[in-house]
Amino acid sequence: MMTSKPPSTEEKIQDKQTGAPETPTIAFRCELCGMAETCDYRGRRPPFAAKIELPEESYVMRDPFAPPPSAVPDKPASEHYLILGADCNLCRRTVCKATECSFFYGATFCRRCSMERVVDFPLEVRSKIKKQFT
Repeated sequence: MMTSKPPSTEEKIQDKQTGAPETPTIAFRCELCGMAETCDYRGRRPPFAAKIELPEESYVMRDPFAPPPSAVPDKPASEHYLILGADCNLCRRTVCKATECSFFYGATFCRRCSMERVVDFPLEVRSKIKKQFT
């Protein structure tokens, strides 16, 4: 019986059909709603979305419904990816971008931190937070 060993960090994982290097995937799971998905990148500059810099480290995936960018060169790179979520700026809990789970104001805040610290936000933002989470 022959067992295959997992690839080391130095070995390139290759796609079985094309032989091209395969991009490792990252597991994403919202700690509030449980939404789970695999994403392609975590950070601020997705390599597949040229000229895009996100305001915070985010979990990003290529848009599975869009054709590859080379197939539609007139479409901007910003239309070829989806931001799944980010870590809460205060408690570091991983949350999705659904309005029930997080609020964005310069950074992502989970529902709990947004509501617990609502008085720390500017006055005009407080009402938006309360409205969104009630």
